[in-house]
Amino acid sequence: MKSLIRSIVFLLTSVLLTSCVSTEEQTHAEEESSRTFVLSSLASTQNGAWEGFFVPWMNEVEERSDGRITFEIYTGQELIAGSEELLALRNGTIDIAAPLWPQYDPARFPLTEVTMLPLLDSDTVIAARAYADLIHSTEPVTHDGETFTELEYGTKDLKVMPHAPTQQYVMSTKDHPLESIDDFRDTSLRSPTRIHEIFASKIGINSVSMPSTDMFDAINRGAFEGAFFSVADWTGYGMQEVFTYTLEGINLGHFSTLWAMTEENWNTIPEDLQQIMEESAADLIDHGGEVWEARSEVIREEALANGAEFVHVDDIDDDAKEYIVDGMIETWYTWIDEHEQNGLPAREVAILWRDLIIKHGGDVPDEIKELSVD
Repeated sequence: MKSLIRSIVFLLTSVLLTSCVSTEEQTHAEEESSRTFVLSSLASTQNGAWEGFFVPWMNEVEERSDGRITFEIYTGQELIAGSEELLALRNGTIDIAAPLWPQYDPARFPLTEVTMLPLLDSDTVIAARAYADLIHSTEPVTHDGETFTELEYGTKDLKVMPHAPTQQYVMSTKDHPLESIDDFRDTSLRSPTRIHEIFASKIGINSVSMPSTDMFDAINRGAFEGAFFSVADWTGYGMQEVFTYTLEGINLGHFSTLWAMTEENWNTIPEDLQQIMEESAADLIDHGGEVWEARSEVIREEALANGAEFVHVDDIDDDAKEYIVDGMIETWYTWIDEHEQNGLPAREVAILWRDLIIKHGGDVPDEIKELSVD
């Protein structure tokens, strides 16, 4: 009898211990597959990309992952200073740059500038779809068979995902119309990217470089007349209180940014969570573009109510319109030539971007449609 009791006690104890070990292993596995990512955005919470992509993306990822993914969020340079995202990603200060700003680092990311090349027609949804296709393209752009993303980001140990670029850039000024060739030659505009500087030089505009946060005061005190800027982004800098004239009907590029992690960090994430993160991003491409467009409409109506003027390029002097289009064409050629001289496949990348814009409903000058790989 004593032997039987001992056997029963041993059996129960074994079952209990096995259950405890199994529970501990399950808990450990769940902890291993759950992640809290430190996500940093240099942009404010008023930024269109933050509203149109990152907030809904985080919400979607948390919901689809049943809470296995959560985020520790910092915005408006709370955690890191401007232009330090890449360093912060690599030293582990942050997990995700939301977004990474490659346009501000053309030495490291020279070909990302391609989205700033001027177009005849496009909107933010068109650009968003084209940009997503560019990032995910499997078409080689080098003789070694590298894709655009492999060349531009893979060589920097970066995992990137696209979201909608800004609405197209236009020329906006304070009390300074742009309706004749002389008007352009008598104007100074803040130029946010190198391509805008190239375009400005082609049409005689004096290009001014300064942080976007300094524009409000500089234009109001008469330091220069205006800026190349996206209407949808005016409220982020108070420019709806500054600009009184905008030349529209031309597209001076879409400023593109990216969701980014290091490849090393990305590879530590379980595959099912990676899939959730990527699928959620893909689902929001159109939404991000639509948010930019909706913001633009609201801002435009407010500006009109305050007496601002929006003039279509078809309504200005014919010679001036032709002058602008010629400047756009020359900007493509100059950008390609400069990068080709540095050994980069700029022609291939420009043609790829052109084809994707046209595929999704945009347009470019006829001369740019004739561009081909030599």
